[in-house]
Amino acid sequence: MKIAMPVKPKSESYVLSPAFGKAKFFLIYDMDTENYEIVENKYLNGRDVANLLSVNKVNVVITNHIGGGAYKHLVDLGMKAFFTELKNEPFEKILDEFKRGNLKEITPQMFILLPQHDHHH
Repeated sequence: MKIAMPVKPKSESYVLSPAFGKAKFFLIYDMDTENYEIVENKYLNGRDVANLLSVNKVNVVITNHIGGGAYKHLVDLGMKAFFTELKNEPFEKILDEFKRGNLKEITPQMFILLPQHDHHH
């Protein structure tokens, strides 16, 4: 199983990025090999990011923010999304929370309760 999360570089490691579609990098962790790779995100919207993750054979996405279109597209591509309240935390800590079953899967019903980002700049 492969798990992806939006990350940003911080000192010697990577921390969870609060962005999803506009995150510059995604960390893709392979549960079988316990290795990870960093994939650069050149896209600016969640649907394109979902496609990028799908091409990389990702099964699960962990994030603390995702838009409705991106969420629906992830699900349509066969991926699951999990929500974490942790921000700017080392990716290892978030992976550990996931492995322990402490993160909630985002469902369409739950989705309407998540904070929405409005695009009026």
